This record gives sequence, structure tokens and C-alpha cells, in this order.
Amino acid sequence: MAPIWDRLERNGVPSVIGAASWQLVEPEEGKFDFTAVDDQIEQARARGMRLILIWFGSYKNADSAYAPTWVRRDEKRFPRAERDPERLLSGRFSIDGPVLSVFGEDLLKADARAFAVFMRHLREVDPQHTVIAVQVQNEVGLLGDSRDRSPLAETAWASPVPSELLACLAERADDLHPWVGELWARHGSRTAGTWAEVFGAGSDAEELFMSWAFSRFVGQVADAGIAEYPLPVYTNAWLGPQPNAEEPGQYPTGGPVARMIDIWQIGAPCLAFLSPDIYIEDFAGTLSSYSTAGNPIFVPEARPDAGLLFITIGRFGGIGFHPFGIEDVPDGHDLFDAYAVIREMQGIITRAQATGAIYGFRVETGQEERVSLGGYEILISGPLDTRGMFGEGTGAAAASLIGYGLLIQTAPERFLVVARGASIRFSRPDAMVELDTLTEGTYRDEQWTPGRVLNGDERYYMFPKDKLRTVQIELLRRLGF
Repeated sequence: MAPIWDRLERNGVPSVIGAASWQLVEPEEGKFDFTAVDDQIEQARARGMRLILIWFGSYKNADSAYAPTWVRRDEKRFPRAERDPERLLSGRFSIDGPVLSVFGEDLLKADARAFAVFMRHLREVDPQHTVIAVQVQNEVGLLGDSRDRSPLAETAWASPVPSELLACLAERADDLHPWVGELWARHGSRTAGTWAEVFGAGSDAEELFMSWAFSRFVGQVADAGIAEYPLPVYTNAWLGPQPNAEEPGQYPTGGPVARMIDIWQIGAPCLAFLSPDIYIEDFAGTLSSYSTAGNPIFVPEARPDAGLLFITIGRFGGIGFHPFGIEDVPDGHDLFDAYAVIREMQGIITRAQATGAIYGFRVETGQEERVSLGGYEILISGPLDTRGMFGEGTGAAAASLIGYGLLIQTAPERFLVVARGASIRFSRPDAMVELDTLTEGTYRDEQWTPGRVLNGDERYYMFPKDKLRTVQIELLRRLGF
């Protein structure tokens, strides 16, 4: 790991997500080894970086491969989940890994006990708060069937729906996710009954049933850790429904997908947020679906794309964006340039998030985006394709170019724009708007250092395609036309 840590430091990565494997932490029951955890903390601390750790406990990517051998070997004490072989759903992912049943009481106790010891250890070895949050489990759920059909699960399915869940659904009433509200209403909005009686006998009800089971499991494990050390804890979602995985079981049924946020917030109220792992094309739409019910936006997995970073923090008030496999992103990638700029502006950005005076965008060649901000209508255009002017191919013969950035209103007639490969136009319905003064500059510890005043053609195309530029824009409003 040493050369990887060096690369991350060299590229100015402010925080990383690391791993804490139950298999390594408790290789024998009751005997703990934190060597790998402590090394990550020491390496991050030595480089001035922050660390988020994933507790790979009973579940990782819808199977149980990170659970200790002593857990997976004892199937009597720790029963496995079972699927109906005649209803087995095929998807894009393997379902041949070990899967422990979320209904196993001994599994919950063992996982919670180990997580509590892990969190107590963090409290003792990290008074500097190098570790700033912990993810509890990873992409929980069940693949291959819409619900677990083991004997324990069958007993739970035939039991009454917990009154706690139904009372909380009633309290949320019109604020419920429409999918959950409609499913409940479709079966009479009953306030008592078995799962099939209250929500129906199909896969929709079975997904809700599994979401309650997994949320209670994750929430109780998290509670045990928080009692030892109250860091922010959260969990993440393998998205669904999504293209080529429309049915629960083709994606992990029971996970914190967007339509199950209510169920998860009720079942695991200790979780600070529920986070989507986003690899589908509709990035902004996914964040919009998670920006509900008071859920903060934190992206623990995504493509290494600086434009997605700016959408996260600028459009959805995101508190974190972590590309998967950051150690494999090559030196010189524009994501690292974005990190460097943002790191010097953190206070400015968070204050703008608090007041709504910020917007993040990502646009391709030929695309336009319009946004209203602070009384202004702002037209954002993607990169101008000038390659044909220099004898190079355009259109289908050339890859689409990407522009991205942040708009921050810092005064009634002043905007701070950090962008690459985009052009910006301002207008108002009540006045003529002119660009008054455009000043290129940089921030260092939130202190503005002005550079060149931009004139001429640079006023029409302010942000080059090959690098981020920070520009302070003063506007001139003229009444009348």
C-alpha cells in the first residue's frame, strides 16, 4: 500500500474510503487483530488525509464472503439464506457466493459485538479523528430471489407486520415515497396483519419485507458501535430497479434503494445517511431520488469524473464524493485538479450550500443547461467544438467533449465560477445584463488572489477545454431595454 498512499498524497486526495474486514479483524471468535485497520489510520494521518472505513461484516455486495470462516462454517448457529430454485432470478451478477440469513439472531449478535469492539478500538487509537465516518456493511440485500425462503424467514413472513413500522408509515402519510404509499394503499392501508395481508403476496411486498429485515439488522449493528464511539455511520445501496435488473432479486432485494428510504429510516434511525453507489447514466436523477426525507447526499462509489463531483456538491449539497478505485486513477487526471481547487474553497462552498447560492453542472458538446440563481437566468453551454477549424475531425469522427463546473453567487451582482470547457451567459427578466469585469484568479486557504482581467474573446468563451479556470464575474444591470 505504501506507493498507493504516496500517489494519493501527491495528487491531493483529501479523503479515502478504506476497508475493515470482519474476517481479518476477528479471525477467531473473541480474538481481535486490528493490524490492517491501524496501518490505514497511520498512513492517512501521516499525510494529512481523512479516512472513512467500511465495516465489511456479514454482508458485502449481497453475499457474505467477508464474514469470518468460523461464522460461515457453522451453518447451524449461523443459517444460510435460501432461494426458491423454481423462481431463481437470473441477472448480470453471480449468485454463487455464501449468503447468511439476515434473520439469524446469532449472526446479528456476533456482528454487533465485533463492530462494537472495532468502534471502541477506533476511539482509543484515533483521538485525532483521522477516521471521520464508518460505513456499516456494503450493498446489503439478497440476489436471486425476491426474499429469503429459509425456515427463519418463512416464520417472519407469516408473522404480523411490526406495529412500529405501520405506525411510522402512518405518521409519514403524504410524505411517504409514492411507491411505498401506493403499495400500502393498494391493499387497504391496513394497520395490522401479516406481510402478505398488509402489502400483498408478490415481489413488491417481499422486497419491502426484506428491506425491513436488513434495515433492522444494519441498524442494530450500527447502534452497538455508536454506543462505543458516536462517529457518523451510514450504509450504501446497490441501485435498483435499473436497466437489465428491474426485479428485486436481479438487484439485491432489501437494500436501501431509493424507493425504500422510508423503510430504512424507520428501521435504522441511527444511520446518518443512506448513500447510492452510482454507475448508471442518470447520475443527477439518482441523486435527486436520494435527496428526500432529510437524507444528506454522500456518494461512496461512482466513476472518476470531475463533472459528477461538481454535480454532487453544487446541485445537491453533497458532503462527499468518492470515486471507486481512486488508486487506479492516473496522475494528471482532471479529477485531481478539481480536488485541488475545491480544497482551497471548502468554506466558501459549504456556506453557499447552506444558502442555496450554488449550482453544479456537467454538459457535453452541443448541450445547454438553464438554471435560475439569485434572480438571474443562466445559460450554460457545453464545449464549443473547434477541432474542425484546425483540420481535425468533428461530429461522429470525434469523441464528445465534456464541460463542467460550479456557479456560486457571492453578492447580488457577483458570481464566482469554477469551470472547464463551458460558456456562461447571464440574463434577467427585469433588466438588461452586461458582463462588467471578469477576473481570473485563485484561492489559497479561501483568500482570493486576482490574476488577469479577461477581455476580448475570453469573455465569450471564458473556460478553456484543457484546464479548470476560476473567474470572478461582476455583472452590470441596466433597467429598461
